Amino acid sequence: MYLPRLNIYLVLTTLALIACGILYHITAKDETNFQKLQLSPAEFPEVYTLKAHFLKVQTPSVKFPHNTYPERKLPEITSSQIRVQENEYLAIITLPADILFDSNKDMIRPDAEKMLRQVSQAINNHYPNTWLQILGHTDSSGKEDNNLVLSEQWVAAVQRWLSEKGGIDISFISKEGYGEAQPIAPNKKSDSSDNPAGRQRNRRIEIVIQKLVNNQV
Repeated sequence: MYLPRLNIYLVLTTLALIACGILYHITAKDETNFQKLQLSPAEFPEVYTLKAHFLKVQTPSVKFPHNTYPERKLPEITSSQIRVQENEYLAIITLPADILFDSNKDMIRPDAEKMLRQVSQAINNHYPNTWLQILGHTDSSGKEDNNLVLSEQWVAAVQRWLSEKGGIDISFISKEGYGEAQPIAPNKKSDSSDNPAGRQRNRRIEIVIQKLVNNQV
C-alpha cells in the first residue's frame, strides 16, 4: 500500500529538484544571456515574466528628477560642476566622472582632489555620521561588462579617497557600480549617430545620503 505512494513521492521530488535546477540556471544568467534566449513570449510567458522581474531587481532606478529632489546650494561646494539635490529623505551630490578621472581610467586625478575636498567638507558639516552610498555610472561606449567594471572601480576610488583623505568613516560608506544601465541622457541621437553631450552627462558619480537613517531631518 505504501510502496506505490513512496514511488510517486520520489518521482515528484525528483521532478521538483529538476525544476529548481532549471530555475536556478535561468536566474543565474545576466541580462545579456537572457537576450540570447530564443524563446517565444507566447510559448514561455513565465520565462519572460521572470526575465522582466530579474532585470528590474538587478538595475533599480536611481534617477533623481528635479521635481522630487530640488537643487540646494551648500556653501562648501563652490564648483559649478558639482550638483546638490535634496528633499526630506535624501541628499544627492553628483560629480561628473570626467572631472575626477581620465578617460577609461580609475585613478583620481590630483587636480580633482579640490572637488572631492569640497564634497567631503559639505558632508562632514551638514550630514555628519550619516550613512551614504556612492553610485557610479558610465556611458554606453565599449563593452557592457567593461563599463560595469569601470564604474565599480570609480566608486571604489571615491570611497577610498573620502575615507582616507575626506575624514568620513568608511563604515558609513557603501558603493555600487551600475555601468551603463542607468543613463540620464541619450547616448545616441535620434539618427543613431553619437551623442557626445549625452554620453558626458551619463558619466557621473552620485553620492546618496540617507538623511532619515540618523535623524538628519
